Amino acid sequence: MNESTPAMTVRRMKFDFTPDMERVFVKDDPDTSYTFLGTWMMLPYLEPYLIRTMRQALPHIRDAQMKEDLKRFCAQEGEHFKQHAIVNDMIRDLVPGFAALKPIEMELDAEFKSFSKDKPLKFNLAYAEGFESMTSALSRAQLETGMFDRTDSPLADLAKWHIMEEIEHRTVAFDIYEHVVGSYPYRLRIGLWAQSHFFKWGTRLAKTMKDADPETMARFQEPEVVAARKKFNAHFWRRGLPRLAKTYSPWYDPRKVDLPDAFQIARNRYSELATALA
Repeated sequence: MNESTPAMTVRRMKFDFTPDMERVFVKDDPDTSYTFLGTWMMLPYLEPYLIRTMRQALPHIRDAQMKEDLKRFCAQEGEHFKQHAIVNDMIRDLVPGFAALKPIEMELDAEFKSFSKDKPLKFNLAYAEGFESMTSALSRAQLETGMFDRTDSPLADLAKWHIMEEIEHRTVAFDIYEHVVGSYPYRLRIGLWAQSHFFKWGTRLAKTMKDADPETMARFQEPEVVAARKKFNAHFWRRGLPRLAKTYSPWYDPRKVDLPDAFQIARNRYSELATALA
């Protein structure tokens, strides 16, 4: 195994979610916080779809290590959506207007189930690869810039654990796509479509939350706070966009990407916490 491809660990975490926890978990930034919370509403439907896709690919895989990686990927994703389902149920009850989220979520769930049922395996594998390459690229920038280090909300803790594991299993969907399908033009076309699909639904859910909670959206609007927020966001995208762009290359190899020091720090921390909980 390449030194830049750490072994995957299935960590069963417990976070201190409470109804009164700070929802603005990205420092002084309600818009970005709700953007994340909106996309998180997708995860109890998206991540089971990824698991179904990987399991459908299993009969096509002969390599023993790849099979083991697939199983660990599925186990990690299973832990992710369980934690997000817990926090989503709690958050959905906090604001009356958030009741509008559930019908949207049911639409999304039906769509992902239709992908599993009606789309060919190569489409679902390309979707998974496009999504996972995107999350790996942006997760590395989030860790490097300390996006979730600046508040003590348990939502920030959840985010940091999740993105660390996205980096940890970044090779799996790519390897399985290459093994089963292998077409670069198809990977690029469907991967870009998958990312657009993800942002379309995430934006719709986030807008529903932002529109329903104008009180939270009105916080942290002092000129100096707004200026600091814009500076940080520009800093993040200067790190994130070049990493994302590299995933579109025919020579992209997730084993050769740069890993920020914060990745190993987070990996050690959540491994220790999971061991203590066990």
